[in-house]
Amino acid sequence: MYLLVAGLAGSGKTTLVANYSRWLRENGHNVRVVNLDPGAEIVPYKPDFDIRNLFTVSQIMKKYGLGPNGALLKAGELLLEKSDEVLANPAFKPYDAIVFIDTPGQLEVFMFRVEGRKFVRKLMRRAPTVVVFLVDAQLCNNIGDFISSWALGLFLQIKLDIPVIPIINKIDLVGEEERKLIEAIVYEPETLKEVIVKKLRGLNAALAEDLVKLVADYQQSMRPIMVSALKGDGFEDLFSVVHETFCSCGDLS
Repeated sequence: MYLLVAGLAGSGKTTLVANYSRWLRENGHNVRVVNLDPGAEIVPYKPDFDIRNLFTVSQIMKKYGLGPNGALLKAGELLLEKSDEVLANPAFKPYDAIVFIDTPGQLEVFMFRVEGRKFVRKLMRRAPTVVVFLVDAQLCNNIGDFISSWALGLFLQIKLDIPVIPIINKIDLVGEEERKLIEAIVYEPETLKEVIVKKLRGLNAALAEDLVKLVADYQQSMRPIMVSALKGDGFEDLFSVVHETFCSCGDLS
């Protein structure tokens, strides 16, 4: 089984991969970890496969005369070109382990670029594949930012046609008031209307209400999880939801 870890830059993807994979190993599960971020300078885990052994963003910048963003998009093209070689690596054997795939912070590589979507489809043909989508809990300080980021998980599911497990990360870094607001967004979206009226106006408020409705409908099929990737809070809940999702895909391991 493949577990793609995605989210906006700074949402805590790499920390989740490092600490959640270690937690699974400590609890007797076979785990492999793949780094597909060619722009990462340091990762806090030992990857079983590292795309940086094939190419890095800095190498692509020098070779093709590109800036950082252009080089990352080019990296997506190279990943697809080399996908047969990449997927032949033993780290991608999907049926005897949970294979974590740490993705680039720039979500557009998989969400808006055809190369990323084609690579994900290749994974899906090999084994059940699920996305864990992280949202930074600290974004709740701006209700518009938080709702927009939260809705990206839904858009990712539409673009990739793949199950997405929404995760609110860094829950340990917000206070009690912010936690209650997040719980309202996550578990009782209808209660957000008063908050939206107070904090947003005009078209922004109307758009936010529409996004909340989308999120509410979305959550009927996938309950979100609140975690601290740094401290390990919520890992048992995350394991339960991941297992349920893989079982629904036909994999009971």
